[in-house]
Amino acid sequence: MAQDTPDADRAARVIAENVYAAFCRQATLPIRPMEEQTILARLVEAIRPQIGNGAPGAIVEAANAALSAWEQRDPEVRGPRVVAVNPIDGAVTVG
Repeated sequence: MAQDTPDADRAARVIAENVYAAFCRQATLPIRPMEEQTILARLVEAIRPQIGNGAPGAIVEAANAALSAWEQRDPEVRGPRVVAVNPIDGAVTVG
């Protein structure tokens, strides 16, 4: 099934998962396992339009906007922001 997924969708998902993992490693947040898929979906929705436009900065901004929206919805969530994204391999740096 993954082979049917367009490259941009797959790339957005990889980056979103990396953003989420990096954020959670450094964040202050309550354990809410049911929320993970919702947050990942919002990250993918934010990142997907930026894939392929040649501007990693746009991906960073989109990811950070999604993280900020999450923090606004849940005041117990606080964490780092994305400072760099490698659109080739999906690697993420937070700080």
